Amino acid sequence: MDWVIIWIIVAVILGLTELTLGTFVLAMVAVGAGAAAVSAALGAPLLVQAIVFAAATGVSMVGVRPLLRKALTKGPQNLALGPRAYEGTTVSVQERIDSSGGTVELGGDIWTAYPLEPDQAYEPGEQVTVVEVKGAIVTVWRS
Repeated sequence: MDWVIIWIIVAVILGLTELTLGTFVLAMVAVGAGAAAVSAALGAPLLVQAIVFAAATGVSMVGVRPLLRKALTKGPQNLALGPRAYEGTTVSVQERIDSSGGTVELGGDIWTAYPLEPDQAYEPGEQVTVVEVKGAIVTVWRS
């Protein structure tokens, strides 16, 4: 059997096994096997393939794995998706905002806005901070 095929099989098996573990160790070894497969396809001798395998595995372990783990340890508790991502954003008042409402420009769209405190009013051009997003309505506070 050709070494290219063997390295590819090893990379696939390691990659599939990584899917069940989630440690990113086997994924980095699979990267090394993939690099060795490329070197085998280019006609490198087995010793060079082994060196490429070890080097690519080591580089990915040191360079890529910490970045992946850091990205995943942030977790969903720190990740705001959808309209909630706008909370804390400073926006410009488009139409006067008072207890009966008004508008702000947010993300290139015009949103209905209400002040956090009902007795507050904000004039066009004033900068306010989005405190809360509920549907297509934002609650704002003076920046």
